[in-house]
Amino acid sequence: MINCVIVEDDLISQQVLLQKLKLYYPQCEVLKIFDDKDEAISYLQSRDEVHLVFLDVQINGGTALDILAACEEKSFESVFVTAHDHYAIDALNAAASYYLLKPLRNEDFKRGMDLVLSKIKKSVNSNTILVPYKGSYSPIKYYDIIYFESDGAYTNIVTKDERIVSSKNLGYYEKTIPKEQFMRSHHSYIVNVKHMQLLIKGRTGTLKMSTGAEIPVAQRRMQEFLQFFTEARLND
Repeated sequence: MINCVIVEDDLISQQVLLQKLKLYYPQCEVLKIFDDKDEAISYLQSRDEVHLVFLDVQINGGTALDILAACEEKSFESVFVTAHDHYAIDALNAAASYYLLKPLRNEDFKRGMDLVLSKIKKSVNSNTILVPYKGSYSPIKYYDIIYFESDGAYTNIVTKDERIVSSKNLGYYEKTIPKEQFMRSHHSYIVNVKHMQLLIKGRTGTLKMSTGAEIPVAQRRMQEFLQFFTEARLND
């Protein structure tokens, strides 16, 4: 399913969009509809599962551009659906995926949606790993993984909510996962850099993760992690 949010303060426009999605794109599930800027921002900032947001330019409390600016670190695609054609350049500068004018014509809607959904599918696939175990595969988003832990010939994949046992060893995952997002801290651990919060120094080290988990850092890897935290602090 493609998880969608609609930000629109006109009831008729909400219904038109819902009907077109139901008719042409039943794989799109509308999670929420908002008619207020601040409520939309609060929801979008607290959710990682949103793939696509439809935005009217003018919304109670502000504009669609305000919403995109407040959620610039989120990875959802955005489609402007508006009666105002003069915001198109601003929308593109804000990395909007498509710009549709009201009233929505079916051919324009389908052309835009096909392009955006193709982009979303590629993004979802590139941000997800298939974890093999006993002949089946479980998809897990890279962001949701806190760390990988070696367990002999197996690997424990630890997320915020669960521990998944994979039939592949840690070396398999080290070769598979994106190197810019994961670092090997120890012969038994690979950690997600997006969930590292604190490095406790000593002869060896300890990483404090976002869940509170503490992961060892081998002595020979300490310099690499010290450099990472130093660069992260300089970039803040």
